[in-house]
Amino acid sequence: MIENVKRFFREQSKNYIILAVRRTYASLFNNISMQYNSLYMKTLGLNELSIGIIRSLGDAASAIVSPILGFLADNISLKKALLVAIIIEMLSPTLYYMAWNWQILTIGAVLGFLSLNIVGLVENLYIANSLRRRSRATGFSIINMTSTIVSFISPMVAAYIVDRFGGITLQGIKPLYLIQAIGLAALSPIVIIFLKDIKPSNGERVKLKENLKQMFQLIKGRRWLQKFIFLEALGGYVWGVTGPYYMIYAVEYKGADQWIIGSMGTALNVTSLLSTIPIGRLGDKYGRVKILTLFRPTFYISLIIFLLAPNPWFLVLSWTLRGIFFSTVPLWQTLSLELVPEEDRGKWSGVKGLIGSLIRIPSATLGGILWSYFGAQAPFIFALIIDLFVRFPLICTTPETLHKEKYFKIYGEKLKSTN
Repeated sequence: MIENVKRFFREQSKNYIILAVRRTYASLFNNISMQYNSLYMKTLGLNELSIGIIRSLGDAASAIVSPILGFLADNISLKKALLVAIIIEMLSPTLYYMAWNWQILTIGAVLGFLSLNIVGLVENLYIANSLRRRSRATGFSIINMTSTIVSFISPMVAAYIVDRFGGITLQGIKPLYLIQAIGLAALSPIVIIFLKDIKPSNGERVKLKENLKQMFQLIKGRRWLQKFIFLEALGGYVWGVTGPYYMIYAVEYKGADQWIIGSMGTALNVTSLLSTIPIGRLGDKYGRVKILTLFRPTFYISLIIFLLAPNPWFLVLSWTLRGIFFSTVPLWQTLSLELVPEEDRGKWSGVKGLIGSLIRIPSATLGGILWSYFGAQAPFIFALIIDLFVRFPLICTTPETLHKEKYFKIYGEKLKSTN
């Protein structure tokens, strides 16, 4: 397998290799603190409902920023769009670390939730434009695999730091954000110096207002694109409803400590690493949609185990299965970008981000309401129902994009890109 990965990298562009380095080091440092964000918020006096509202503010910010970055990517500079996203990514842990009250923390948290949406959005545009269609799913899988390898150490390093500085407390968690901020800032010049910019393919620029018009024109009359936006937006009512509350539930209701949390992250990374490339190859051979639907039940099983865990170590088993499910993320990224021609990917990502974020805005607040008024398990049960009975059928009916000419012929698109 190692030789195949080396051969694949030798065949790729310089941009792809730089982006692999960028995603790898960002994953290393972002994973240091990721599992402790909600727990840190609680140490500064926020409750579950407040945490949900902050997450919703992040989605609202994403709804504003996503189309602007899509405009930058399509009409000015993809590199500049990525730099804006990276700056926001670095500001978040800096403000987390400096926060002495919940007001400062709120700004950092909103930027953190925003960066989760926009950094991946712009990076995926860059990566997709650096790969040929026949190897795109494999390319996404490998770049995610390399980031997963280095992130092996993050959860247990974080557990050691938290344990050394006082456990799951304000002082115990705070150093994680300093490490994250320094790491991101120190290595970001790699992107600034070496990444080759990608200019608009048609050499023309349009005004932001015209770009917004073109974004909505792209999906006008194309029901399968509209349905996919709705499908992704509903993801907020799976991930947004539950995301802020997993570790709170694990600590307060299942007795997890920092070492269990670290073991959960490590287990997820190990299984994700082992299964990412095989699942990517299956997607390149049999189709993105088929493989996505085949492995989705691993998410449902892992969530049930998480809720019913009789002791903390079952949480580790749950995250092991979750790692297999996370291995399908590169397939989802590939499918999403292949639904439109290359030159429309910026507009497509922008309109998805705008509409999806608008629809998702209430989701995390809803999670806080469900937790506060219907019990701690309510957000997770709600998410399971939404994904199994609404999103899963929509995934099954999403058009397959594996064969470029066939896809665009069926859906009446003018085949403009030749990648």
